[in-house]
Amino acid sequence: MIRLFAFCFSILFIVSCTSQKDILKPQQSLSGQLNTAFNKHHHIGFVLKELGSDKVLFEQNADKNFTAASNTKLLNFYVGLNMLGDSIPSIQYLVKGDSLLVWPMADPTFLHPSFKEQKSFDFLKNSGKSIYIITGRYKGEKFGPGWSWDDYNESFQTEITDFPLYGNVVSCEQDSVGGLKFSPDLASLYFSELSTSTTATTIKRNITGNNLVLPANLKVGYQQSLPISFNKNILESLLTDTLLATGLITSSVQTLPWRPVPAQARVIYSAKATDVYAKMLQDSDNFIAEELLLNYAAANKMEMNGKTLIKYATKYFPDLPSSYQWADGSGLSRLNLVTPEMMINVLEKIKAKVTDEQQLFSLFAAGGKSGTLKHMFTASPETFIYAKSGSLTNSYNLSGYLIGKSGKRYVFSYLNNNFLKPSKEVKAEVERFLTFVHDHY
Repeated sequence: MIRLFAFCFSILFIVSCTSQKDILKPQQSLSGQLNTAFNKHHHIGFVLKELGSDKVLFEQNADKNFTAASNTKLLNFYVGLNMLGDSIPSIQYLVKGDSLLVWPMADPTFLHPSFKEQKSFDFLKNSGKSIYIITGRYKGEKFGPGWSWDDYNESFQTEITDFPLYGNVVSCEQDSVGGLKFSPDLASLYFSELSTSTTATTIKRNITGNNLVLPANLKVGYQQSLPISFNKNILESLLTDTLLATGLITSSVQTLPWRPVPAQARVIYSAKATDVYAKMLQDSDNFIAEELLLNYAAANKMEMNGKTLIKYATKYFPDLPSSYQWADGSGLSRLNLVTPEMMINVLEKIKAKVTDEQQLFSLFAAGGKSGTLKHMFTASPETFIYAKSGSLTNSYNLSGYLIGKSGKRYVFSYLNNNFLKPSKEVKAEVERFLTFVHDHY
């Protein structure tokens, strides 16, 4: 009997040790994979959680604040899911005799080349009316808080306006026939001057206007996009020129000072909201992100101001597990601070709103397939990452959804700040680690 008891006790002891080892092994493995020599000298926060479960599989610095970069767009997206319907409200209008009064609603798709269907533009060109644009709805600066002034020439930092046109950029392309082409062509409207420089390597815009300095020798196929510097005359002329080109409008568009939107004003809707969200999330489009904040405000009869909208929108995040700081719609500002556990919470809230998994995943960049992740996670024959990236100098973040080889669905947030290595190397490390997670979970 004593021998039998000893034998049973030994078996139980071995099983107990084995069970404890099995419990600890995944966490130890992830910790070892994350805390490599490569990652030793910068700040990392990470959380991995199974979707639909309260259990956190692994976390490190989960409650520490990190510069969010474009992970800020996840907050933007979730607020949109709460504040907009299935389409983007584009303009409000009122007909008075032979006049059409138009109140812009910061529709980012208006004359944007990525959105072929232009319902509000078609409405204007077919109206047969004299068009008056009511300006002054946007109450804010042309740049967001904490933006870098010396990025004014970069297409990723366009001016914030209440009536965006052409994505608020001039597209430049050197062709083999007629030289450098501009769309829209501000020079032809006499709102910019062109000069050349033998030392310039890229096209440079004047900081206070649209005058351009061009490299003396541009190769065929050269392309660059530049933010438009807006004023009243440029808005009127750009819209007039585009409408006149249709042949259906014969009079110039005029602007009028701000006046409140009358109760009887009607709304024209443009693109599907999901198409706009997908463009923002997959390509990390800062222009769309900033305009969407203003669009949310206009759609809900609020003051068109990003700061005011953000303050209002925080009511949708009452149970966040940690403190955060939200400054703009795009993540261009280094004032945006979030924690990994906060990103997990927001992603879970998004999943609760978009319950169809296929639709949800289609909105995000897909590893090896689309958006900012098209050239990452290419070694796997299957797509297992659907996520939002975020990049600033010395920062690279990735938060989203991961499918393990087991078939289980996970939500994760991997935040990297303050590294001095090339971002390409940091991205490769993120890819290696998350591939490990996929392979072992």
